[in-house]
Parts: sequence; structure tokens; C-alpha cells
Amino acid sequence: MFSHFFGHYLLEKKHITADQLREVLALQDSVRVKIGILAIDAGYMTAEQVETAHRLQATFDMRFGEIAIGKGYLTEDQLTDLLSRQSKRHLLVSQALADKGIMSFEDIERVLAAYRRDSGLSEAEYEALKENDMDAVAASLARMPELGDPEVYADYFALFTRNLVRFIDPGIVIRRAEKVVATPFGHLVHQEMDGRFKIFTGFSGSGPAMAEFAARYAKMPMDGFDDMARDALGEFMNVQNGLFLSKLSNDWVELELLPPECQSDGAIRAVGVAYAIPFSLPFGEFTFFIGLGSPIFN
Repeated sequence: MFSHFFGHYLLEKKHITADQLREVLALQDSVRVKIGILAIDAGYMTAEQVETAHRLQATFDMRFGEIAIGKGYLTEDQLTDLLSRQSKRHLLVSQALADKGIMSFEDIERVLAAYRRDSGLSEAEYEALKENDMDAVAASLARMPELGDPEVYADYFALFTRNLVRFIDPGIVIRRAEKVVATPFGHLVHQEMDGRFKIFTGFSGSGPAMAEFAARYAKMPMDGFDDMARDALGEFMNVQNGLFLSKLSNDWVELELLPPECQSDGAIRAVGVAYAIPFSLPFGEFTFFIGLGSPIFN
């Protein structure tokens, strides 16, 4: 998950191209994170020190860690700590970038620091991202205090992201929730849950992105955003919200699930409180919506 978040950041900042991002993401399972990248990430060594140690490896038949300790760049305890981190997956993209010569160690050091600063994540949230803890990351980014019980709605979005990973694609990148009043959309699938209170949820995207989403969920090709695609998207919402209501019923909250609907080329306007959470998948950009009451469509 960190690889996709960090890779998307590199792409947005134009540090790499879309083709390069696809290349390094495809290499993730074939690379091993080396001590140099781990040392930069941990703040134990600078990129210049890593470069120096690599140059010395070309002269002396010694391991990177031995050279780093000999030069005074690392302590024995720090090397032991780094060796214990080699199974961590969050630096695979950084290693692949270095292996392919797309970015230097200095570039990687700089952009990792910039991403940590620009992400807006707390220390705990950033650590959760590095540990690929999807539920913790989704819950932290989906803070929507004005909806009522924040844990209920954070749990809903965590379930939504798990279903995206399970049914659509693991390469999801989430942005922080924002309160909205009116938002335009290209194509939108949404559904209401009604009872003691009313909730609406849904997500929007471009025609090609929504069609690809539907194709992946239905496991069959789609000829654009047609009736078949709408049915598949509606079924996804039924599954998502059915699972959510099942959990609510265990807490003695019963809501009725209304039929899903699709809208095109309009704007969604909240009557009560509503939030939007932008998210990206490898094939497109989307916006997730959740709010109280029935929305108005223009």
C-alpha cells in the first residue's frame, strides 16, 4: 500500500512518468530492499554516505554493512536493526527506482522526506501506512466528525477500501475526507439506507474509469458505461452496504437498504452533512461520497 501511495506522489510531483511507475510497481516482488535504502529511510545514513559505501564495495570485497561500520556511518546496533527491517515492503519502490537508475540515492532521500512532510499524516498514521495497515490508514483519512458517531462512518469507509482491494485492485490511494455541499460528477452510483436515520453513500468517476471498475467487479468486459456496467456497479454497492448493515444489525441498529441508482453528468448536493473522499485506482480517479439524508441531483 505504501508503494502505491508513494508512487502516486512521485507521479503527481512529476519525479517519474506513468510508464516508470508501472515499471517499478511491477518489479516490487522481484527486488530485495538493501541496507543503503533502509539506512536512508531510518535516518542512520545520508545518501552521500550510502554512495560512498557503494563505491568502496567496488574496491574492497566487503559487505555494505561492514564498510558502513568501518567508516563510522553505522553502529553495530543500527546495522542489526536494519537487517531486521529487510522484510518490510514499504521501501520496495524506492529500491526498484535505485536499481533501475531512475532516481539516485540523493533523489530518493529528498523525496522520501518531502513525502513524509507533504502527506499530512501524523507519525502514527505514517507508521500505519508503512506497515500496510489498510484499516488504520482508511480510518485516519476518513475522519468525518460532523456525521455523528465517527467510528461508525470510519468503519464504513474501511470496509469500502477492503472491498476495493478484494474485488477491484489493491493499488488504491486515498486522500483525506473533506466536507462538501455540492460537487459535480461525470458518472455516479449511489445508494441510500433508511430507518432511524438515513445515510447515502456512493462514488463517482469518468465513464472509462467506472466501466473498468464494473468490468473488474463483474469479471467480464464492458462496452463503456452502459446498462451492464450500471448493474455491476449497483451490485457492488449492494454487497458493500449489505455487509455494513449486517454489522449494524449486530449492534441493534436496523436500516432498510434501498435500490442503488446511477446518475450521469450532474452535481450532487447534500441536504444534511456530507463528505467526499477522493481515491485513485491504477485505471482512474474517483470520489467517494457519504452523508446524511437524501441528496439532491442537479
